[in-house]
Amino acid sequence: MTIKNEIDIELWEAIEKNYTTDNYKGAIIDSIFKLTDTIRNKTGLEGDGSSLIGQAFGGENPRIKLNKLQTDSEKDVQKGIQEILRGVYTAIRNPRSHDIHTDSKVDADAIIYFINYLLRLIDKSKLNFEEKDFLARVFDTHYVKSNEYSDLLVQEIPKRQRVNLAISTILRRNDGEIYTLGFFLESLIGQLDDVELSRVYKIVSDELKTTIDKEDIRYLVHICPAKYWTKIDKAVRLRIESILYEDFSNAVYNTVSKRCGERGSLATWITTEHLMHFNNFNYWINKTIQFLSNESPDLIAYVDNYFWDKICSANKVNIAFSLKNYFDTALDENNKEIIDRLITQIVYDEDHPWWKVFEKKLKLYPDIKYIGDDLPF
Repeated sequence: MTIKNEIDIELWEAIEKNYTTDNYKGAIIDSIFKLTDTIRNKTGLEGDGSSLIGQAFGGENPRIKLNKLQTDSEKDVQKGIQEILRGVYTAIRNPRSHDIHTDSKVDADAIIYFINYLLRLIDKSKLNFEEKDFLARVFDTHYVKSNEYSDLLVQEIPKRQRVNLAISTILRRNDGEIYTLGFFLESLIGQLDDVELSRVYKIVSDELKTTIDKEDIRYLVHICPAKYWTKIDKAVRLRIESILYEDFSNAVYNTVSKRCGERGSLATWITTEHLMHFNNFNYWINKTIQFLSNESPDLIAYVDNYFWDKICSANKVNIAFSLKNYFDTALDENNKEIIDRLITQIVYDEDHPWWKVFEKKLKLYPDIKYIGDDLPF
């Protein structure tokens, strides 16, 4: 019976190249690398050697539990395997990695068989962090909707499992409360690197590619942080922006009930950051100005309640021509209603860039000045 038939297939695949060419030292090192990789993948830890073993198997509440850790005997087993694993790195791997060392087939077989035994122990072990258990906390009806709580939860997720948790949450979004998922994913996605972000937003792009379901669009627009909007596939992004703009431009709003009609509610889920990343942002600015100019109380209320501050904030640093012209004309014509709109944006911010943009025309309105220091509180 050969070793190939005696050990697990994944371990054999890891050592096969060196083992079949009689490089037994290399095969031993390969087997220990497989051990390391298995522990890392199971725990999400990034360490190596003795440090990795201590983090994974040590402490009162280890990441990998070989048993229930209730009796002295069970605790001894946990501690003993921990020390054995430390020894694998100290006595077996390190000398072969740093010094000249020759191993026979007999040596290699003995060590590889033992590594296989350890891998089977780890495979049967219970992981302290289980995705299913953690997701139950994310979808908990008593989830605390705050950045602090979300950050604390995310700190518990092993680094290697964060991207999978983000994807699982997005795919299960309809099981959760939209604001809860917004807080959680803002915290979690903010911890991902560029490669991980690409994986997550590939899923988001796939989910948005052909959907016309407003609920789907609403959820994904809100729960996926707006600052990563451009991570969505461009064709998908342009399509969704068009759907959102169509909803906005055909909005129906009732000032009495303070509710949108069938059209208009979807667009209200976008944020200032979305607008700043939208390819068709100028359309939104122009349509907003058109709504404010058509004297419909309902549409004016719709814009004021959901979009005006967002439009102005997105234009704060680089004001679009159409918005600048909107205010310039009002200043030229002394249109008090529109001038008041300008005033509310700048008078509480001494460093607002629009002071400079409208500097010449504001000289004709000496009463318009920074009043931050005059606030009654």
